[in-house]
Amino acid sequence: MNSTATQTKNPNSATANIRDLNAAFNQQMFFWGMDAAISSGNLFQKSGFTKTPSPGLKGTSCYSYPWQNGEIFLHGACVGYIPKNGDPGFIYIRPANKCFLWHDTQPPIPGEWDKEKLSNAKLVEDFSFMSPFLDWWLHHEACVAAEMGSAYRANCYRNYKSLSKSKPWLPPTDAIAWLCQLIDNPTITPRPKHFLRPPSR
Repeated sequence: MNSTATQTKNPNSATANIRDLNAAFNQQMFFWGMDAAISSGNLFQKSGFTKTPSPGLKGTSCYSYPWQNGEIFLHGACVGYIPKNGDPGFIYIRPANKCFLWHDTQPPIPGEWDKEKLSNAKLVEDFSFMSPFLDWWLHHEACVAAEMGSAYRANCYRNYKSLSKSKPWLPPTDAIAWLCQLIDNPTITPRPKHFLRPPSR
């Protein structure tokens, strides 16, 4: 896919992209929480996710969905993807606000982070480990827009900005365009502060 955003060289591409992606996840996790709690019906269950009680944090739920020869898993404390072929999976841990590789064939138990199963060095070197999850992210946002209309996510963003301790990132439309750029060519993905969309025609 081709982004229409201005392409700016990023001299610290790998580590900077991961840092920016952490910020993107921190905001997006709030959006996904709203998707699960919407009064008209849980958007994850509507799109085929299976909901189960969390094996870790009491009173919370986990969601799972088959995707690209593996499984997407979602929880309020962590999200990620685990492939079926035994390769390392990908995980974002919300309390740590960091992305990691996950070295296990089963999703982590929310709140119980086995450090021996976490690493991030290769993640910085090779974004392909997180590609399936990022692809799902874009797929989900397209489904949400089709189901709820573009104003819904814009309202999520306003709600997030209204929180006293929130750290607003790019607005939803810009965030998706930035994510597309990251997937297409991370070596030229601009930092968010330099990321600009052309005016609507």
